[in-house]
Amino acid sequence: MFVNNNFPQLAMATFSASFKGNKLTSMHNTNPYPFSQNELEKTIGCSFASLLNGVDLGFAPDEGNLALRQTLSTFHYDGIKADELMTFAGAQEALFCVYNALLQAGDKVLVIAPVYEPLLKIPQNMGCKVSIVELNAEKNWSLDLNKVEEYFKAGTRLFVINYPHNPTGATLSHKELIDLVELCHQYDVWLLSDEVFRGLEHTKQDQLPTVADSYEKGISVGVISKGYAIPGIRVGWMACHNDELCKAVNNVKGYLSVCNSQLDERVASEVLKLPEKLTQRNLSIILPNKSHLSDLTSLLGYEVKINLPKVGCCVFVELEDDKVSTEIVARQIAEQTGFLIFPSDLFCTGQKGFRIGFGHQQFADFIRACE
Repeated sequence: MFVNNNFPQLAMATFSASFKGNKLTSMHNTNPYPFSQNELEKTIGCSFASLLNGVDLGFAPDEGNLALRQTLSTFHYDGIKADELMTFAGAQEALFCVYNALLQAGDKVLVIAPVYEPLLKIPQNMGCKVSIVELNAEKNWSLDLNKVEEYFKAGTRLFVINYPHNPTGATLSHKELIDLVELCHQYDVWLLSDEVFRGLEHTKQDQLPTVADSYEKGISVGVISKGYAIPGIRVGWMACHNDELCKAVNNVKGYLSVCNSQLDERVASEVLKLPEKLTQRNLSIILPNKSHLSDLTSLLGYEVKINLPKVGCCVFVELEDDKVSTEIVARQIAEQTGFLIFPSDLFCTGQKGFRIGFGHQQFADFIRACE
């Protein structure tokens, strides 16, 4: 028998594994349909062969190649310098390293829910005291800052947010972010912002400043896989002004990937210079699919309700029927339509519903299949 210690299997993995061997089309993904190599080369105007010509196949610097960190600093942040950025093998590693550098057992952590499970489970498995503040579905998944302040008064060390939000597609207003940062400053709370869907705002004015740019104890985590639809390039990053935290995070990273692939970092350093072109392509998929969301009033006859998102390409579809479990409905959809969606139990929330992604090229087919 094997012991998981502090790594019990995540509920998402357990649920997905139960369909292993079935030929299902995933309609729960949170990124737009991934670029193909040919499409990406056409979008950026050069070939992978030219990008990788002469690439160093030795170890990359632990903190990431300077060229990539300069690209991120120049094109994705306003006040973050290259030496305040660190790269990782995806955003999950960045989150794991930040939690383990910043927290110890007994620390109080606050997260918003519905929530991407690892944002809650990693500190929980470390022995932290994790509390949840539920977003208000009746008010477009709004965040109640008065409730947040009550937790801060009780001695919160870290507040974890995720905007654009997974799984609801909600966001904050610019004023709400300013008010939140002021609240964190007032109570001396670290603010960890999972910003992996930044770049998927449906209009430019809805894009928020990064938390790392906005607050001296703010930590921003990004990734190329979600907001830019290139999951085959395994590059994530962390941005933070605090030098001591960056050193501590790098120490944790030394127990994991140590450094990224030189090939991935070289491609990412060039691709991420063109965020507007990537966004334009992604919105060309997202926005037409979003127009179909108003047609989604039921799933196999079960009535549902939707708050149309302004950001991202996933939405939380609320189930109106209290007499049936969301898991049962999700399994019925898989069996009868061949599409897989995720029930709300996987997102640590009391709200009943499903996460549905609308970044897939077959989204209209999914809508028709569920009528």
